[in-house]
Amino acid sequence: MKRGWFFSINFSLLVLLCAITPTVSAQFTIPPEVELDCDDDLEPIEVSPGSSKITIANCIVYNPTTGDEEVELDYQSEDLIVSGPSSVTVSASSEESFEVTLTAESGAKIGEYEVNMTATVTQWSGIPVGFLGSSDEDQIIATVLPFTICNLNGAGNIIVDSGQDVVLDVNYGCDSNEESVLEVSLHLLEKGSTQERMWPSGFNDMSTESCSVQNPMGTANCLFLLTTPPNLQEKWEGCLIVVDEQTDPGWSCSSDFAISLTVNEEEVLIPSVGIEINGTIFEELGVTEENQAYYIAGGSILLVLVVLLVMVVRRRG
Repeated sequence: MKRGWFFSINFSLLVLLCAITPTVSAQFTIPPEVELDCDDDLEPIEVSPGSSKITIANCIVYNPTTGDEEVELDYQSEDLIVSGPSSVTVSASSEESFEVTLTAESGAKIGEYEVNMTATVTQWSGIPVGFLGSSDEDQIIATVLPFTICNLNGAGNIIVDSGQDVVLDVNYGCDSNEESVLEVSLHLLEKGSTQERMWPSGFNDMSTESCSVQNPMGTANCLFLLTTPPNLQEKWEGCLIVVDEQTDPGWSCSSDFAISLTVNEEEVLIPSVGIEINGTIFEELGVTEENQAYYIAGGSILLVLVVLLVMVVRRRG
């Protein structure tokens, strides 16, 4: 009797369970689930002075389930500042897009930077799912571009005479985010020219030491020695350009890397044949000022005698 009663109860529970199971199964056919996907091809980040220093990634959260989901978003990066929504609500069997902004520090070194993202379901159909919530991860790779900006600080306009050497002492500095060694050299440009041509005869770079800048953020004192033509017949005008091998200075004497140079023509001295005290032929002959009067008087007497002699000879003839 008791045994029959036991089987009757078990059979009733089995029937009830079978009746409930389809309803529960229909409601929880797909458990909480989320898919995260972000762009792989991002615009590189420029970090030179005056640049925006940012790039933007477009991301999508997809909900493949039959219930609405509340999805929490988390961002992890050691080197970039990351900003984006902290959470999004995604309807059943749909997706939501959002933007993530990546910001680099000024002067950040060149290279690739990783950002790890995680999307976690915190609510499903209005029910907190806690540790049962599904999650998905994606990684964003951002590239920081190289930059090097150099400048020249030194002498102003230079004016020398023909044959006079030019000693140029300048400071050359670079703002850069890459490791490199830049060689700095001296160039000569004629006024009105837009490119460096063969140097005119007499102009020579006689500098004994090289000049280089060690980047990032390098500076150097550069000392150059330039000879000028010794027999210029007319004034030469142009400029000196001091620049490294990577920088385009804008080949013009109005460039920020240009120093104006003027070489005056050779002064032509015309010897004096007068009898003035200063600069006379007597000084060239080594006659002292005290004896010049005697020489002048003697010369005058000699001149008178020569004239008289010529007149006598003509009369006799």
